[in-house]
Amino acid sequence: MELELTVSMLAFLAPDIIDRMEKQGKDVSKMREMIERAQFNPDEVCNYLPLKDIPHFQFEGLSQLLEAWVASEAAFAALDSEEYLYWSYAKVKVPCFHCTGWYDVSAGSMFKNFLNMREKGGSERAREGQHLLCGPWAHGFILPPFLGGLNFGPVTPVLTPALHERHIAFFDKYLRGMDVDIPAVRYFVMGRDRWQNADTWPLPQTEWQRFFLHSRGQSNTAAGDGLLSRDEPDAEPPDIFVYDPRFPVPTLGGRNLTIGRLVPGPFDQTPVEKRSDVLCYTTPDLDEDIEVTGPLILHLFAATSARDTDFTAKLIDVYPDGSAYNVAEGCIRARYRKSIIQPELVNPGEVYEYCIDLAVTSIVFRRGHRIRIDISSSNFPRIDRNMNTGNAFGEDAQGVPAVQTIYHQSDYPSHIDLPVIPAAR
Repeated sequence: MELELTVSMLAFLAPDIIDRMEKQGKDVSKMREMIERAQFNPDEVCNYLPLKDIPHFQFEGLSQLLEAWVASEAAFAALDSEEYLYWSYAKVKVPCFHCTGWYDVSAGSMFKNFLNMREKGGSERAREGQHLLCGPWAHGFILPPFLGGLNFGPVTPVLTPALHERHIAFFDKYLRGMDVDIPAVRYFVMGRDRWQNADTWPLPQTEWQRFFLHSRGQSNTAAGDGLLSRDEPDAEPPDIFVYDPRFPVPTLGGRNLTIGRLVPGPFDQTPVEKRSDVLCYTTPDLDEDIEVTGPLILHLFAATSARDTDFTAKLIDVYPDGSAYNVAEGCIRARYRKSIIQPELVNPGEVYEYCIDLAVTSIVFRRGHRIRIDISSSNFPRIDRNMNTGNAFGEDAQGVPAVQTIYHQSDYPSHIDLPVIPAAR
């Protein structure tokens, strides 16, 4: 559950409710005080347990918002089929312009919407009139020419005619009937810092290259022995770490919404990679540039001592000086490993395959750089802490530590399939 984002949204919506209640002659002084605390101290709200009892929203008109949020996770279980999540595409009968960024919290959903509309749109005009633009941006944060700790160069369009013209061209084509040539997909390749056009997604020239996790059982921290390589694993000891919800791995950049206090974008991850509850698997220095453009799924074979827990993953670009910038990220809650509408707790100690969706990216890992996968069980406060109890979301005032075991051997080959784009010949 997107914790910091949701808390910030609740605090953002609350003033309108309070203003209306004040006009009705109600005393809202305490409500205003608590909402201001929530707005200026989101960490205070995110750290409160149990989440269902956050005191900042325990007022008439606000408690209903909190209750609806806590109940939203369970609401999916009431659906008959996951197809219900996609039923609305057929109702859309017009062309669509999808605009997102590689560090947008909605990046993965935006690409899925684009593809689903192409396949399931309610008219031929809609299916053929889908266009997607993706740059090195966060949600609503299209500024020159940097994001987080990186500068993407002078060719990064900003809120100027260069970007506006993309939208205007779309309207000219589909509202005014003008003969305008618009690419189906226009995307920014980070690392090369150049724009590219495509007719389909994923790109037709994609070469899927499988990279396996390896270690001698000591991949904890970036100084450990974790290795990422094309070689298939044989007999290797697993890696073990303890995830304690009292001391979660802090969020450092990534796909955060700018409405809260978290800063989005790429940041050097070395501070969190010093933690023993972060496993790091890194390639040797690259002999040549590698472009990775497309969707990202990590297949993780893992066991936990808990009835429910989380597993997180990050794709990292490691620079020659050792700095390590996050490229993409994902998280899976164990109970939803099979389906979001049919949660199923795990058997402690049993090995399961977890498919962690890291959404999408486009980046060139430069020669001399290294590619790294970070594995852990928390990314707080962007994502709420799994308390490892198996109880319903928002119920727990206390959690329990979980012993996490990550496997990488012939029968449990943890890996990621990277969508590699071959160099032009």
